[in-house]
Amino acid sequence: MSDYKVGLDYFELDCHLEDKIKLVQAEYGLKGFAVIVKLYQKIYGGYGYYCEWSEDSLLLFMAENALSSDSKNLIQKIVSACIRRDIFSERLFNNFNILTSAGVQKRYLKATSRREKVIMKKEYLLLSDVKKYPNVDIIQDNVDIMSDNVDIIGQSREEKSRVEYIYNGENPERFNDFWTAYPLSKNKRLAEEAYIDVISSTEYTEEQLIESAKNYAEYCKLTGTDKIYYPNNFLTKAHFEDYLQGRYKKPAKRSKNSFNSFNQNDYDIEKLENDILSN
Repeated sequence: MSDYKVGLDYFELDCHLEDKIKLVQAEYGLKGFAVIVKLYQKIYGGYGYYCEWSEDSLLLFMAENALSSDSKNLIQKIVSACIRRDIFSERLFNNFNILTSAGVQKRYLKATSRREKVIMKKEYLLLSDVKKYPNVDIIQDNVDIMSDNVDIIGQSREEKSRVEYIYNGENPERFNDFWTAYPLSKNKRLAEEAYIDVISSTEYTEEQLIESAKNYAEYCKLTGTDKIYYPNNFLTKAHFEDYLQGRYKKPAKRSKNSFNSFNQNDYDIEKLENDILSN
């Protein structure tokens, strides 16, 4: 048993909910909202900044809240919706089978700022400014990746690069260079998160991502295309790989005519493809 307090006795719940929580509530009604609150209670009341989530965790969650077996599928869907809508980190759920978020961790650190000692695991951190809290002791834990879809190589990359770039408070420094080079200025926050994710979970460098953005901008200009990937999709869907040095081939400049003299529109190719497939 630890000789210091870990969880919280109570936690803050904003009166004005974020849109992503409202969307889960719109999808699943008040049951969706209730499950989210219960998950927050499990997180803050347990380890404080995360909770484990597996088949056994689900069964215990149902027992603790006197839920029938008929509720199991609904709870799984609500949790999946929370992960899909970034209420909880998809990356950390896939890698470690835990539920947490940057917001959860920030509120936990705020609530424990007067405690003598707070221990947090490097592998689970989503914040870049943890060092400003003098009472936080960040430990390196040999956490096994729980997901069957993640291999050992993926684990070592996650541990090494995420420690180097985020857990030590050193976010990638050249996102603005990437953003300036990219041909479409949409969803900057999502783009920055995707940029950090690529840098911290793969072997690609900032130089490569910036060069890829420049090449893609050149490609869009020369071809006159009006269908441009949103920058976050360009990164998360790994389209940037096609525009890396050695793979990208400069296209011939398209001659201007009446068919390409119109103003460029903003398109998200991924969204267009999904819309077509859903019809």
